[in-house]
This record gives sequence, C-alpha cells and structure tokens, in this order.
Amino acid sequence: MIQTNYSTRVYIDNRVPYVMIRVQWMKKTRQVYFSVGCKADTAKWDATTQRAHLNTTHKVGEETFSARFINSKIEHKLEMIKVSFTQFDLKSEIPTVEQIRAAVEEVEEENSPKKAKVNKTLTELFEDYLNVCSDERNWSAAVHYKYQQAWNQLNASDPNISLETLTKERMVNLKNWYVENGYRNVTITKQIKMLKTFLRWVKAEGYYIAPGVIEYKVNLKVIPKTVTFLKYHELIHFMDFKFPPEKNYLARARDMFCFMSFTSLRYSDLKALRRSSVYTDHIDVCTQKTSDSLHIPLVEQAKLIMARYWGTADTRDGFLFPVPSNQKLNQYLKEAAKLAGLDREIVQTYFTGSKRNDVPYKFCDQISCHDARRTFVCVSLALGIPANIVMSCTGHKDFESMKPYIEVADETQKKQMSKWNVQGLKTDIINRLDGMNTEQLIKVLQAVVS
Repeated sequence: MIQTNYSTRVYIDNRVPYVMIRVQWMKKTRQVYFSVGCKADTAKWDATTQRAHLNTTHKVGEETFSARFINSKIEHKLEMIKVSFTQFDLKSEIPTVEQIRAAVEEVEEENSPKKAKVNKTLTELFEDYLNVCSDERNWSAAVHYKYQQAWNQLNASDPNISLETLTKERMVNLKNWYVENGYRNVTITKQIKMLKTFLRWVKAEGYYIAPGVIEYKVNLKVIPKTVTFLKYHELIHFMDFKFPPEKNYLARARDMFCFMSFTSLRYSDLKALRRSSVYTDHIDVCTQKTSDSLHIPLVEQAKLIMARYWGTADTRDGFLFPVPSNQKLNQYLKEAAKLAGLDREIVQTYFTGSKRNDVPYKFCDQISCHDARRTFVCVSLALGIPANIVMSCTGHKDFESMKPYIEVADETQKKQMSKWNVQGLKTDIINRLDGMNTEQLIKVLQAVVS
C-alpha cells in the first residue's frame, strides 16, 4: 500500500473572504484548493492554529458566522480530505488534482447532512440552540429575548413550521407576513438575520437545510434611523433649567440625563456607579453591557452634578446617585423635557415593504436615557474633539460600531464650511497688502495699533 504524504493549510482568502483549505502533495508539485463554505473575520482568526478564535462572532458583509460553526466546517472538510486520500492509499494510487477534487466531492455527497436522520424537531433544536449559545456566548437576558421573539414570529407566520417545510419559498412568505403585519423593514431584516444565524447552527449540527434558505436575502429598503440627541445649547439650557420645588423629581431626572450626556455612561452604568469609582478628575468604570474598562475624564458640568448628590441620605449605600427604574426615568425625562421647552420637531422616516412613512414628533415626546449617550458623542464631535478620543470614553471598538450614534450637528457644518469664507477673506487681505507701497503699509499698521 502506498501512503501519500500531503499537507493542508487553512486560511482566509482576503479577496472574498472565504475560509479556504490548500492541499499539497508529491513534494508540493500537486495542489488543490477547497472552500470550507463560510466566511470569517481576519481580525478574529488565529493563523497559528488555523482556526477562528473561540467564542467569537464573525460578521462579514450581511452574513454572520459563529466560531463554533466555522471551526466545525473546517474539521468536516479536513476529514473529507483525509478519507479521500485514504481511499487512494488503499488502492496504492497517487491521485491527480482532478481525482482528489472529484473524490472529496463524492465523499461529501455520501456524508451529506441530507442523508442524516432528523431525530429532533425544529422546536427542540431551537431550545438546544438557546441553551448552548447562552452558555458559550454568555448571552444577556436581552439577547435571549430577541431570539425568542424571532422564533415566536416565525411560528406565528406558520404554526406548523418544520425543517421539512422550511424552504426558500417559506422565507419569502415569512418576509411577506412581516410586511402585512406592519413591521418596519429594519426590524424584518434583523429578525430574519437572527433566524438564519440559528439555521446555520442547525446545519452545523448535521441537519439538512433546504437550498436557498440560509442564502436568502430580504432585499427590503432600509434607511438609517434618525439619531436623536440634544445640541450643545439645548443641553446647557436643560442643565440650567429651574424646575418648580414640587417638581423636584424632574430636576433629579434631568441631572441623571445630563450626567450621562457629559460622561457617555449608559443607564446601567449610571445605576451601578459607586463613589469609590470617582476620582478628582475622572471616573473608572467597568461597563455592565460589554465589560469594558473605561477611564472617563470629568468635565466641570459633571462635577457640579455629582456635588449635589455626594453622600446625600437618599443615595443607596456606596452608590453615587439615587437612580430610579429605567421606565420611571424615561417617563420623568419626557415630562422634564416638555417643561423645559425641548420641543424641536424631528421627522422619523422608515419603510414597511415599499411604503414610505414619515412620522413627525417632538423631541420631548420621545426622549429616553440612551439619547444622553448619543448627545455625548454628537456634541463632543461638534466641539471638535477627535473621534478616537470620543471612542475611548464610549468604549466603541471601531468606527463602524460607533457610526449609528454619529450625527453631524448644524454647528459643526457651519464651523467647517465657514473656512471657505475665512480663506477667501485672508486671500483678499493678502492681495491688498501686496499692492500697497511702504507709506500705505505704515498707515495701515498705525490704524491697527491705535
């Protein structure tokens, strides 16, 4: 029996970026390439182990793959290559490139998940998915709820849904069900994306998924949501606004909002903020949502707010602020913003199917805690603070993740565009000075000094 010595290398083809396997044998004179069938993020790839980093999620374009899925696909493909070479070894043959490619395809067909026995229902698989991924990826209750919501909507559209009936046509029907029930396109796109992530996991478990289901694209028009935030003058006005004594609870809600606007904190981090995390000119926090360790400088306005609550009797033991529930705080903020006159009109545009919807509303009617974080980002950028400094305070890892919060304020546009006027004025002055003689220049200088 002849044993063919071959080597493999798993890598990401940056042009695609699909995960590929290169196979070489006969002293590297013969080589063939195989696609693993999924994509991966190069930033989350370990070139030494030739695998995706454990417990990572790879978002490539509109597709999302878990490390578990990617690595299982790699292992499966490598096993199919090994089996194919073994078949030729048993026949004492050294395969050509065409032969090994055909052999791998044949072995994969024989071991296709389509031939595997389906021993769990789609409902049972979904329950397994929630349990496994909750542990592997440390899902929060909010993420768990979102997947459960997507699952409930799928069942609402078809109570008898199963692996056998889940086809590309069924995905189209699901999209139409969402549209008919008034869901916005952005919501439809997100929900179907989550469903496809679950189905990729199902496929990796060895179950058959009909062709075109995972590849299905919604192709609905989605426009970015209008970013709501307070402009600098609105924030300062809100900060200084005097509420009647009987509305002291609104002053507290305002203080909580403004402090978040000056520090970029989320509601969860504000509620958990302890006096021990506060220093003379900064605060150190480990965020509740992402566990990021942030060092946030304190501006004077934030210090003024802290001084009002430092060590007061109504703060919880060790905590800095007496923060109400998220729901209550949002309720108070709407009342406070209305009283303070923050009634700037905003138009929210969205699509349901092909129908465009333009919904006008006043800022005070929609204000919430998270608008404070957006205010921090937008006002900081409007004041000319570099984006990388802003990101160091918010904890955003890259510009893409920060993008939804960025809104170019009117003040920023005016400030930047005014450079045209300033430059034109400078040029005009220089040209006039160049045309003056010494006597004229002395007169201009004397006029400026006087």
